[in-house]
Amino acid sequence: MALPILSTPPAERRIHQVCELLDQARQHMEQVTSHLHLCEHAPTWPTATITDATTALDFRATTVELIKYARRHQCADTNPGRMRALLRLAVMCLDLWQMGKRYVCNPNIYALTLARRTARILHDTARWATTGQARYLLGQPT
Repeated sequence: MALPILSTPPAERRIHQVCELLDQARQHMEQVTSHLHLCEHAPTWPTATITDATTALDFRATTVELIKYARRHQCADTNPGRMRALLRLAVMCLDLWQMGKRYVCNPNIYALTLARRTARILHDTARWATTGQARYLLGQPT
């Protein structure tokens, strides 16, 4: 059963805007998880495009699984630096999801700018994790 506030056309537009940001984050995290060469115990990252609230909830659930994995998993193939980078990015994905949810539910209090800012920080940190170049964190051009 859908909430009545989320079935109005303005709310559907807001959901679409947030889903675009979440899908970009999913793509960045997919690149990072393949770059970090995690062990075989890592949860699988979703490859389906985030287009609606249902796939956004699946994205959140997978992000929570990834956070649990990065915090608790210990095996011989685990690199602590890679796990810290993965944990940092997964928490940023969760922050993005939270900011998007706040924007969809309360657009007069939480602006889309907050979600976009969180997405930019996630993008820059993902680029830093894959390239090792700090200039992405400093906002310098490529």
